[in-house]
Amino acid sequence: MIFTSNKLKQISKYLLYAIFLFTISSCSNNNKKASISELDSFMNKWHHAAATANEDIFFGMMDANGIYLGTDSSELWTSKELQEWSKPYFSKDTAWAFTPISRHWYFSNITNNIVWFDELLKTNMGICRGSGVLEKTEKIWKIKQYNLCLTIPNELMQEVVNLSKSRKLNIQ
Repeated sequence: MIFTSNKLKQISKYLLYAIFLFTISSCSNNNKKASISELDSFMNKWHHAAATANEDIFFGMMDANGIYLGTDSSELWTSKELQEWSKPYFSKDTAWAFTPISRHWYFSNITNNIVWFDELLKTNMGICRGSGVLEKTEKIWKIKQYNLCLTIPNELMQEVVNLSKSRKLNIQ
């Protein structure tokens, strides 16, 4: 097969374009992998702050307008409300200890400045699931929302449903 000068130029353009796309794709994947490592470290630090009752770090990692949803239907707190409620816990050696078992991250856009996640946690209540939303502004991640839920084995669901129906709801 014989290539003309124009054909070689055209092939070269396509080849350079393909290399460019591959490079961009590789950089994007590397940034995402680095972000996952950074985000895992961030969340591990947040859980460690609670385990060591470091109130400044724990609440410093939450957004000023952040929301914390606890396991009870009445537990919907702003960061400030959670800080006030948890003062007796943070005055001890440990507030609460949640150890991550697994975590999955989801990215909202190409800049990766908004992410959400779910995680399984070993806690004093058994296995719990946490989920949340983080936002990165000014190169600092902040927790915008965190939701803590009990996990209930399917074989115990009807018993838990019956217990839940029999109690008076405390919804604000």
